[in-house]
Amino acid sequence: MSNLSRELRVTLLGTGSPSPSLIRHHPAALVQWGSGSTWLVDAGDGVVTQVLAAGLKLADVEHVAITHLHWDHVLGYPAFVWGSWSAGRSRLGVVGPEGTADMHRRLVEDFYRDQAEWAIDLGFGRAGWDDVEVVDVEPGWSDELDGCVVEAGRVVHPPMASLGYRFTFGGRSLVISGDTARCDELVDLARGADLLIVDACASAPPPDVTPARRALITRLHEFHASPQDCVDMAAAAGVSTVVLTHHLPGAEPEFDASGYDGEVLIGSDLDVIVA
Repeated sequence: MSNLSRELRVTLLGTGSPSPSLIRHHPAALVQWGSGSTWLVDAGDGVVTQVLAAGLKLADVEHVAITHLHWDHVLGYPAFVWGSWSAGRSRLGVVGPEGTADMHRRLVEDFYRDQAEWAIDLGFGRAGWDDVEVVDVEPGWSDELDGCVVEAGRVVHPPMASLGYRFTFGGRSLVISGDTARCDELVDLARGADLLIVDACASAPPPDVTPARRALITRLHEFHASPQDCVDMAAAAGVSTVVLTHHLPGAEPEFDASGYDGEVLIGSDLDVIVA
């Protein structure tokens, strides 16, 4: 077995926030393992072009996990479903928290069914549209694909039902938090993991922002972790490497890692990190 076939790795497709940015797309990440198995986590705006920019074929991405249904994590979902189907994808399995199946029905099936039938009449394969399976899952859900165990765990991002996902393959594991405030639930999900990709949106406001903007950014800490929270959760979970993501434009993450024995990385779009 080659080194590549034993690898568990993640490509950060989008490391930004809802605020538009020329250098950071909306949240999305692609987990890969073995000789080519893939799982897309979240599908923010721009996900289709970011998958292509990462050097992958859209048709090869047949599994999606949604962390929660805030718009910046799913705005690119209809484009992904349609784009990957038009690229030749013949099946798709999607999991996410309560409401995910309803989202698919509203954003994809209800709105685009007539256009899909027109495309099928032109020669598109019906299976890639009709055979999409979307399942709402609860914390504790797990599945296995090509030797990789995928598990969902609760994280805290009020008021949304929100999940983080853990991938374990070949004795290595990585966790993607989705959006979350600092919480024991994520520490438990990430315990002993080799890699944690975690929401660090609640950075301190820059000194030159307006009072209104400062108040808004400060309130984000009710729903998102700060960079320091991320490092502290990684330390509590015994994680080897923590990657900070979901950055606001212009944010400069500040933290004290003196109490953490692992490595801290600031994630950027199209970074590839091996667990």
